[in-house]
Amino acid sequence: MPSWNAMSHGVAWQVDLDRDRLLPGRLVGGRVTVTARDGIEARRLLVTLIGHETWQHEESSTDAAGHHSTQTVTSTAELPRVPIELSGPLRLAAGETRSWDLALPVPALGPASVEATVLNVKWILEAKLDRAGLDPAIEVAVRIVQPVALLRAGVVHVGEFALYPAADAAVGDLTAGIELDPLPLCAGAPFAGHVMLRTGRSRLLQEIRAEVRVHVTATVANGKQQTVTLWAATLVPSLELAGERRIDFEGVLRDVALPTIETAHGRTAPSFHLILATAWARDPHLVRDVAIATTLEL
Repeated sequence: MPSWNAMSHGVAWQVDLDRDRLLPGRLVGGRVTVTARDGIEARRLLVTLIGHETWQHEESSTDAAGHHSTQTVTSTAELPRVPIELSGPLRLAAGETRSWDLALPVPALGPASVEATVLNVKWILEAKLDRAGLDPAIEVAVRIVQPVALLRAGVVHVGEFALYPAADAAVGDLTAGIELDPLPLCAGAPFAGHVMLRTGRSRLLQEIRAEVRVHVTATVANGKQQTVTLWAATLVPSLELAGERRIDFEGVLRDVALPTIETAHGRTAPSFHLILATAWARDPHLVRDVAIATTLEL
């Protein structure tokens, strides 16, 4: 059971939760314990799930001399709060300890946590004593996860073939049938797959490698973009490719909160890239859509 401790304005806090990866639409259970260093009175004890979405965009300006400049701006919006009152008016004597059980609802559609630079969704659980003057409080970081079931239900937009085990890709005379298991992929979880690669002519390749990438976009005016690689591997070293070749592989996705998602200010688009490294030429990329969850529990 995850546990956090902190001291704030004369109050020692301990928060215990059943889990720190919260399932949307479910209750998270736990316990809040406070110990007063000195006597304290409070109007109430509140526990709140607080989320912030941040995104980056560019703003241009012109100075008095007519010089143009562009800067990156980070904007933030607070997500709707989910407060729970654990206690009404209370009084604690010096050295007294009291505990309260907690059952906190998690928003059904999150949004799920996102860990990127141009788009970020961060959630904290705050426990606070509301009193005159400074409020003693503790904040703990939690992650709201993106379930497989939510992606399969069509609630979140995914690529056309992102949930199909097998999908085709082509560039010029190169074609590939790319199969992955499972789909959606899941952050921190293993996966396996194979590629059936075909070429219309013989090619000398430095290597064949594969990557799972997530393209992250802030969907606002002049929004920034970035690409994050969650897995990469060399599948075949230098070779001469001719005709047809099957390549099997397996891997583990990095445990980063970059699920397939659309938020109020951004979106993510995961894809699988098969890259044929070619000397003195542009490397062909055979690409298919995938979907990424951050839990396999739902």
